Amino acid sequence: MCDYKWMRLSTFRREIESIATATGIGVYTPSMLRRTILRDACRRTVENTLASAVSDGILVRLCRGAYHYPHAKPERNVMEEAALRLRPRKFSYVSLETALAGWGVINQQTFGCTTVMTTGRSQRLSTPYGMLEFTHTSKSPIQVAALLTRPQWPTRALPWAKPRLAARELVRVGRNTDLILWDDLEDIEAEMAQ
Repeated sequence: MCDYKWMRLSTFRREIESIATATGIGVYTPSMLRRTILRDACRRTVENTLASAVSDGILVRLCRGAYHYPHAKPERNVMEEAALRLRPRKFSYVSLETALAGWGVINQQTFGCTTVMTTGRSQRLSTPYGMLEFTHTSKSPIQVAALLTRPQWPTRALPWAKPRLAARELVRVGRNTDLILWDDLEDIEAEMAQ
């Protein structure tokens, strides 16, 4: 039985703005919203409210189970935050082409795709902001902790693989390594060690 009263979109907008301002969160799952703004609402009411919020431009539907509030401040990397929200109980970090491009050691930019290693299953998701690609790894956080860093924190939601780890993982998953600038990789790794 669904006895939740319909929430006006003006109220929804005000409440999500309040939460986003207080927490810095920009990406939400339906269950997060059900525990906060849409307290104890039934599934159908949550779905209807989210559909209306998307139609009204309050939220952007990223993919099944993830919504972006584009007015959140401070603004975090949406794709990384989506990866964090979609795999909350899994260990995830940015690696492969995205990390190598970010470190400047790959010959081309990976526009339109964010590559994330995860202890969850491999999956490719299409979003309005580009592809989000999860690649499975069996490595635990302890095994790679020394090989991860937090660039530009807090705008980044996930840790990043350092260049050497990202290159090793690119080889391991069978991707093209011809574009890697190996001399630049060595230089960046040397700078990071200092």
